[in-house]
Amino acid sequence: MSHHLHRFRVPFDQLDPGGILFYGHLFTHAHHALEALLREIGWGLAELLAEERYRLPVVHAEADFHAPLQLDAQIDVTVAVRHIGDRSFSLGYRFLHEGVLCATVGTAHVLVDAGNGRPTPLPEALRQALSRYRESD
Repeated sequence: MSHHLHRFRVPFDQLDPGGILFYGHLFTHAHHALEALLREIGWGLAELLAEERYRLPVVHAEADFHAPLQLDAQIDVTVAVRHIGDRSFSLGYRFLHEGVLCATVGTAHVLVDAGNGRPTPLPEALRQALSRYRESD
């Protein structure tokens, strides 16, 4: 399995009163990692939205926290594809600081026709691009 690597530093403005990353911002960073992965495979969200053909909403999101994400910590986010369906795919994100697992996130996305708002089959090129990052069973 290959995975996509995205890095960020925990910024001050995203801390909760306890001095750790506020839980909601974890999804922001997962989304940034998703955007970077899609750009890398040639399906960047900017281009996707500009085409006005597809939308890619999140239909499920979950997170588990294992260790605090503290101010200025450099976080490595690894992203792997968990599942590729006919009209959807799901991703797994691992947030690590110096090799320690701090959080995991999972998201599921459905490809939607921008014209009628209905789920539509994933194009074969997208399926193949995503499959390069598929988790091993």
